[in-house]
Amino acid sequence: MKTMISRVFTKRGGPLPMKLSPWSVSSELSYSDIENYYLRIILDCLRRMLVSTDSIEIDVRPSGTGPTGLPGFSGYVRIIKWDPVVTPVLLQNMSVVDTRIRKVADASVILEHTHFAGIWFQATSSTEGSPTALLGLPCELIHQPGTAG
Repeated sequence: MKTMISRVFTKRGGPLPMKLSPWSVSSELSYSDIENYYLRIILDCLRRMLVSTDSIEIDVRPSGTGPTGLPGFSGYVRIIKWDPVVTPVLLQNMSVVDTRIRKVADASVILEHTHFAGIWFQATSSTEGSPTALLGLPCELIHQPGTAG
């Protein structure tokens, strides 16, 4: 840092000898930086849905290359405590959570050169407080045309 400041304020035009390691002056983001940024986006989105931070674990990992050739990243959310009100709503709205994360990532200048591959949710039978029996059955809706009375 001193080298950079002295270079700005010196009258000499030539370059000063570099005493810092080359990677300490880089402006590039590392994969770890990008993973942390995605993690904060996911955490913020889930907080807004009133998901308690002590009931989930979030991880972000590289997931290969996206369809446009950009490096891809995936978010992983593990449910560690089952909230009978919040958790079913969260799982019903996985596509909404994914859409919100994509909107924030797409609006970010920092992440315009990465691809968000998606978010994965996991709730196992060992999740604290999870249901032990099936809580509802899918049903078939049959539309019967009729007159509106």
